[in-house]
Amino acid sequence: MVGRLPASFASFVGRRQETAELRRLLGAARLVTLTGPGGVGKTRLALETAGALGKAFPGGV
Repeated sequence: MVGRLPASFASFVGRRQETAELRRLLGAARLVTLTGPGGVGKTRLALETAGALGKAFPGGV
């Protein structure tokens, strides 16, 4: 675990546009909801983005 996030065991490839959009949205709102069908990577996108933004939230992500 890194901080309070589980460690990822595979590389995170692609999704650069989605990650940038999610980071932008999190800069404007306290809560962002990811929706979509099961298996498209919502949890993985959230965890990768949270890990990247961890230093911006000293209280934890």
